[in-house]
Amino acid sequence: MDVLLQSKFLLPFRMIREGVHGVGEIAWILFQVIIRIPLVRKNPGLTIRQMISVGVSSIPLLFITSLFTGAVAAVQAEYQFSNFIPDKFIGTAIAKMVLIELGPMLTALVLAGRVGSALAAEIGSMKGKEELSAFECLNLDPFRYLALPRFLAFLVMVPCLTILSSFLGIIGGWIVCVIALDISSYTYYTGLQYLFQNMDLFSGIIKSVVFGVVIFLLGYYHGLNAGEGAKGVGLATKSTVVSACVSLLIFDFLIALLMFN
Repeated sequence: MDVLLQSKFLLPFRMIREGVHGVGEIAWILFQVIIRIPLVRKNPGLTIRQMISVGVSSIPLLFITSLFTGAVAAVQAEYQFSNFIPDKFIGTAIAKMVLIELGPMLTALVLAGRVGSALAAEIGSMKGKEELSAFECLNLDPFRYLALPRFLAFLVMVPCLTILSSFLGIIGGWIVCVIALDISSYTYYTGLQYLFQNMDLFSGIIKSVVFGVVIFLLGYYHGLNAGEGAKGVGLATKSTVVSACVSLLIFDFLIALLMFN
């Protein structure tokens, strides 16, 4: 009984210790990757292959989610603003929502579920099959050949996909406004320009860069710490998605607080 009470009492301290250890390991992974960035010119094919896997392969799913995100934003804007403000402000609201929040955040969440979990599963499987140990036995640097190409792929492709997602979201809002809400294209286009600021676009791009780094780090970290067998890999992928979603929301709040406060 005393042992049980003691274990429950020490549980918060263990969680804090594990959390601090995890943050330290993630920071160490980031440092090891950054110092190897000059080596990317020696193996550009690895990076291009990962860019295709992260970016090009995600376009079909992102195409559907982005269009319907803009469509839902248009319907909700019309519902909230009906009989209160002119129709042109619906385009303004859609542009603000999509460029600042919906585009970067939903793109990151989609990639966390699709690519981040796949990264954790891939690294976890390689660890279980002792392929990571084989890299060291062959005197090959895993950070150079595994981590660096994936890091650069996330760093470059997540902002590109965010821009595409924002554009598709605005197109989706335009389609709904013209077809369902009886708002002309000219009125919608005028609303997009009204109250537009460069920070609306840059904030989304800055968020997407941070989100890409976060998804990579969590996917790679949980892959390295995956348990043995299929169960261990499955838990690593689940942990990646959960931790990435929570971390993305936290970083979204922090960036918004710094940029718009």
